[in-house]
Amino acid sequence: MAKILSLRLNYKGKFLDYAKEGKEIKKSFTIGSNKFLQWQILAPSFPDKHTFVHQKGGEYVLQMLPGSQLSVEKDGNAVDSNYLKQNNLLSGNQLVLKKDLKGTIVLAPDWDVQFEYREPWVAVLTAEEKQIVAQYARRAKPDATTRFNRMILWLILILAIVFVILFDAVLKPDYVLEEETVAQRLENIKSEAQRVEADLTPITSSFVQETPPEDTGETAETGQTAQQGSPGGTGSGAYSSSALDAAFAGGFDAGATGIAPSLKIVTVQEGFSARRPGGSGGGGGTGTGGGAFGGTGTGAGSSFSASSTPNFGDVGSVVTRGPSTAGHSERPAGVVGTHIVGDASALAPSGKSWGDIVEQQRIAADYKRRGIQTLKEGSVTGLDEAGIARVTNLRDQVEARKAQIDQAYREAQLRQSVSFTITLFINANGTVRESMVIPAGAYPESFVSRVKSIVDSWRFNVSQEEAYQFRVRAG
Repeated sequence: MAKILSLRLNYKGKFLDYAKEGKEIKKSFTIGSNKFLQWQILAPSFPDKHTFVHQKGGEYVLQMLPGSQLSVEKDGNAVDSNYLKQNNLLSGNQLVLKKDLKGTIVLAPDWDVQFEYREPWVAVLTAEEKQIVAQYARRAKPDATTRFNRMILWLILILAIVFVILFDAVLKPDYVLEEETVAQRLENIKSEAQRVEADLTPITSSFVQETPPEDTGETAETGQTAQQGSPGGTGSGAYSSSALDAAFAGGFDAGATGIAPSLKIVTVQEGFSARRPGGSGGGGGTGTGGGAFGGTGTGAGSSFSASSTPNFGDVGSVVTRGPSTAGHSERPAGVVGTHIVGDASALAPSGKSWGDIVEQQRIAADYKRRGIQTLKEGSVTGLDEAGIARVTNLRDQVEARKAQIDQAYREAQLRQSVSFTITLFINANGTVRESMVIPAGAYPESFVSRVKSIVDSWRFNVSQEEAYQFRVRAG
């Protein structure tokens, strides 16, 4: 039977859990201090998540954290790191897990993992384990209170069933429906109904018609005027029978009709004149004289000139017309907006290194003068194998520490995503001599200062002075 990769997690030398290929281990297996992972390593310095094993080229590769201790055996014989490097099994912090290798890796104090390839097996419990299972795998015996409660519940259930049976058999009354035909039902309804009749007694009214006045010369004009003022009337205050009927019918009088009055609508335009025709002085009027406006009347003016042209303007357009300026319908190109939350005076500028820029530039120039190349994250162009190993080593150590910046971002409770370009100038003993932290946006000064203090406190496992540049994002 083919062997499968098996990982065994131990804490202070005591077994905690297994992880097997095909079950827990598929294409990769992640451990960390996150409480939602299957293997939670409760060590202060352990990262939140760490890809411990991943598949590469049909084989599993074990990814070690900086500072991990490794012991390996091949075919039962212990081998050192030089042997593993010579056989291309160990490269940087990555160990290729061959099927003839087994060993132990110490992740943190009191935490270690054993790895090996084994045939699938079924766990067999020891006598002590069987005794523990037999002791706790069955329910405990009920006490006196529990037994009493159960007896009461059973008694209530039995009494309820007996009551339902007795009610249905003895106590339930028989409902007898009265049989009646439709005709009988209608007769009952008619006998119970009460007829309501409305009082339709006619109401009579008497009207007195006044005698119209005598037709005299004076009253003829007055009557004509009254008729014009009140169409359909018979005099001053007299009402006809049709008018009285219309009053009761909603106010419409069929006899009060006549020819609609003729209306004339005239539209005029008001304006003003800077100078009037025929003179240099101001003036206006109507008529055919020398005024500002021609017509059939007279106007005012001191002198007349036929060559002088009128200059009229519309008052409405003058008082409502704005300045002759036009806006732009297109947004200017190359404009970058800045989203600011809070006090803008407490924001670190975007694209500018935080801290003592003069000192940072001096140290960068010193590293460049001494020929120390700045290694960049993800860029291995033009590097030899030693340079690639240095980039990989620094990248892995930085990735393991980025969780500290994520924690600072969560504590700052920012409502925006953040991004930094960070360059570290590392001494030969692993401490950070100086760092250039350049924010890619306007972020609070307190948060940028916190990020710089975090990276300045890092310590790396290096053998020479290094300059390393990487990007970090959060949110």
